[in-house]
Amino acid sequence: LGDVCDTDDDGDTVLDVIDNCPRDPNDNQADNDVDNVGDVCDTDDDGDGVRDVIDNCPRDPNDNQADLDADDLGDVCDTDDDGDGVRDVIDNCPRDPNDNQADNDGDDLGDVCDTDDDGDTVLDVIDNCPRDPNANQADLDLDNVGDVCDTEDDGDGVLDVIDNCPAVANNNQADTDSDGIGDACDVPVGPVCGDGVVANAEACDDGNEYSGDGCSSSCTVEPGYTCTGEPSMCI
Repeated sequence: LGDVCDTDDDGDTVLDVIDNCPRDPNDNQADNDVDNVGDVCDTDDDGDGVRDVIDNCPRDPNDNQADLDADDLGDVCDTDDDGDGVRDVIDNCPRDPNDNQADNDGDDLGDVCDTDDDGDTVLDVIDNCPRDPNANQADLDLDNVGDVCDTEDDGDGVLDVIDNCPAVANNNQADTDSDGIGDACDVPVGPVCGDGVVANAEACDDGNEYSGDGCSSSCTVEPGYTCTGEPSMCI
């Protein structure tokens, strides 16, 4: 039956007068971009102005042809935009390759695209400890390495783990009383009334903090008494 008298030139059972591709069989009349030109005969199925033969997403409009990972599959139809092997729907950095999905602060934003890796509200570019939370940015020795991640806080050349005064510079590690606390940060204990030791301004110390026994609660000799020795004996 000649075309001029055939009402269904392509034989797809759809009459030419309503067929969106009268010369190409397409009984399902699929028309992706709804332009009344069926996909089988449409040279631009997604209607983005880029011909299907060169379109990197022929079924999804993307006239800019963006292709982040340069895999010839446009971003709008690529299920792995950064090409790291992790699908975008589960990738914590879908636009930056990070197949290990490292996420230091557990905020579901991967480290490679997270501007605050430790989640302390201080941006990594100015954070003196970008991997350890320290919102106060404390830096005892002013070396631009925050105390929480600095292995040598006081800048005296002795690592904190062995420094007997980790917060006070003392590279000689002097420790006169050998108590494990360096002299530079060791606070001397003053005389304590009632410890049985007569020290500094104490006139007596009988080992208690009571008055009326010759040595008062403030370690002074009470009227009518004479105190000697340690602990003091008052008569």
